[in-house]
Amino acid sequence: MKHYSGIDYEHFLDDIRDMYPFSVEEAVLVELVANALDAKTSLIDIRYDPAENIFHLIDNGHGMDPKGFEMYHNFSTSFKRKGQGIGFAGLGAKLALRISERIVTETRSKKFWGASEWKFERRKKTAHPVWFDLQERTLPHEGTRVTIYLKQKSSLLASGAELTRIMLTHYLPLLVAKEFYQSVRIYRPITVLLNGELLRAPELKSEKEKQFLLRRGRSRKPYALARFELHGAPLPDSMQGIAISTFGKIIRRDWLKQHVKEFERITGIIEVPELVECLTTSKSDFRKEGTAGAKYYRFSKAAQQEFRRWLEEINLLDPTQGSPDRDTQRLQRVVNHIVAGMPDLQQFFGFRQEREVLVHSAQGNGQGDAEDASSAGELSAHDSSAESRNEAETEHTKERGGITLEDGTELPAERRVRMTKFGPAIRHVHASERADISWMEGETVLINTAHPTYHKAEEKKVLEYHNLFAVALAMLREVPSAQEKLALLEQFMSQWGRV
Repeated sequence: MKHYSGIDYEHFLDDIRDMYPFSVEEAVLVELVANALDAKTSLIDIRYDPAENIFHLIDNGHGMDPKGFEMYHNFSTSFKRKGQGIGFAGLGAKLALRISERIVTETRSKKFWGASEWKFERRKKTAHPVWFDLQERTLPHEGTRVTIYLKQKSSLLASGAELTRIMLTHYLPLLVAKEFYQSVRIYRPITVLLNGELLRAPELKSEKEKQFLLRRGRSRKPYALARFELHGAPLPDSMQGIAISTFGKIIRRDWLKQHVKEFERITGIIEVPELVECLTTSKSDFRKEGTAGAKYYRFSKAAQQEFRRWLEEINLLDPTQGSPDRDTQRLQRVVNHIVAGMPDLQQFFGFRQEREVLVHSAQGNGQGDAEDASSAGELSAHDSSAESRNEAETEHTKERGGITLEDGTELPAERRVRMTKFGPAIRHVHASERADISWMEGETVLINTAHPTYHKAEEKKVLEYHNLFAVALAMLREVPSAQEKLALLEQFMSQWGRV
């Protein structure tokens, strides 16, 4: 039976192709692997035959049902939505139509077993994509097999070296984070085969490395894996920087807003499965707005702090100056007051922490311990600069308690829940090698005292205004659109005028 794929496919493919900063062949493999991972596969079996110019990808995932198989061939209805997986349904095969003579697909699930041949068919002067049902079934297990009969002999999909490069560039976490995936119950161990041979991570000897789990909450449940490496020689460009990945797919590489010495020798991975909810529709970046943007920003701040701490440990980053002076403390209080009046900035720079403590009270009548007493005046250990920040607290009495001292005596106390709220910390750094007036590192705004505008403001005795503007500039770099930046800058300065 013949089926037509519908819509203006030529413009569709051109638009989709433009989403990728790499070739169509590379996009085909990236999307086929993403679909296999979304189907919960534990096997990615890639085969290629340069002589016959044929490429295969076989997985043992869930396979498609009849509706899914229909959508796989339909250009107008096969997109996944934001937060649903790391790939587009069937997009790899759709893109492959551009570079192939035909595509044969076989899929097998618990209640469906289907196969098709997909190609362009010329009608008058125009070629249209059509697909035919095939009767032959050979897939020995549940999953999907896509076979692409390539047009060009020099295609990347028929080169073992290029297939290896693409997999390591986009899916390296699948090879190095297997134990983590098992610990958070996402994937079974995933095997990647290339013409029957096991694909392994490159054996590059590092001088220094650190791997650890990021945890949160009282249960200390791991939610991310971080791995940082310093190598003795410069790395390939594709491996430099910290890869941020979700469900095994590297979404971007960057330096987490750190000024890194000898950056060409540093690489790393932070795998965060929950960030799948923050992916853009194109699955090629993270959203910076709304609830998803706030979630990504919270992760980003934690990642920046961990990376900066490691760089300081290996002496590749100058530590930020210590305690702020009195003028800086005053500036922090002013900025925190401004942020408190701007809900649009609070999603980036304000957060609440709830913790239960025992506080001395003449009306208390319960039991407690000395650790509770000491914690009553402390801030969260996750906020390294909290002691210098302006803290606004509200307390809600939960129950009565008592504090037991070391000598066995007991003071009456109340058990309370404290809600704390912070804005960014502010520090001054002398960074003559940077052209930035200011920037963010984690939850800290750094003002560059080596910048010419700082010296001019100091000379003209308008340093307070300069510093406030520098703080606003650094904070607003996190806002996605230029229009929003301008509106928030005006609001920020208006709020300052009312302080």
